[in-house]
Amino acid sequence: MAAKEQVQDDEPEGDEDEKGGKDVKKKKKPKRESGPMKLVIVGAIALFVAVLGAQVAAPILTKMIAGDPNASKKAESAEGEGEQQLAAAETPPPPVDEKVDAKPTEPALYVPLDPPFVVSFGDEGGDTRFVQLTLQAMARSEKTIDAIKTHSPAIRNAFLFVISGHKVVDLETLKGKEQLRAEMLKAANEIMEKNIGKADAIEELYFTSLVIQ
Repeated sequence: MAAKEQVQDDEPEGDEDEKGGKDVKKKKKPKRESGPMKLVIVGAIALFVAVLGAQVAAPILTKMIAGDPNASKKAESAEGEGEQQLAAAETPPPPVDEKVDAKPTEPALYVPLDPPFVVSFGDEGGDTRFVQLTLQAMARSEKTIDAIKTHSPAIRNAFLFVISGHKVVDLETLKGKEQLRAEMLKAANEIMEKNIGKADAIEELYFTSLVIQ
C-alpha cells in the first residue's frame, strides 16, 4: 500500500511538471510574435513621418529655389568675369615695340644705271665669253637718287673692276651672282661716302638682267 501511494503521489508531480512546461511554452509564444509586429509598427510610423515631412518641406524648398530664377545665371556670369580678370592679371603686358616711335620709312625710289654693262672674259680654252648686266639702285630720298645720277661715272668704273675680278663659271651659279651683287653694292656706297658722306646711301642693288654668252 505504501508503494502504491508513492506511485500515486509521484504521478501528480509529473503532471504538474508537464503542465508547468506547457504553461511556459504558451507564455513564450507571444514574445516571439511581438518582435516582428513592433518592427512593422515602427516602420509604418517612420514612413508616415517621412511622407509628412516631405509634404511640409516641399513648398519651402520650392520657394527657396524659385526665389531668384536668375541666380544661377548671375553666378555663372560672375564666375566668368572673375576668370577673365584673373587671366588678364596673369597675362604679361605685350612688349613695347621701339619701332613704334620711330619715323615712318620713306618709300623706295629706283634709278637705273644705264647703259647695261658688257664685260668680256677669256676662258681656259682660249675662247672669249661675254657677260651683259643690267641693274638698278634703290634709295629712300630724292637727294640720294640725284647723287647717284651725279656720280654715276665713278660708280660704273668701280663696277667694271668688280665684275672683271670674277670668273664666268662663278657667275653661272646663284651663289656667285649674290656675291657679285654684294661686292658691287659695297663699292657703290664707298663712292657715295666719299662724295656725300653717307656710307649707306644706296640701300639695295638689283640685277634686272644678266646674260652670259
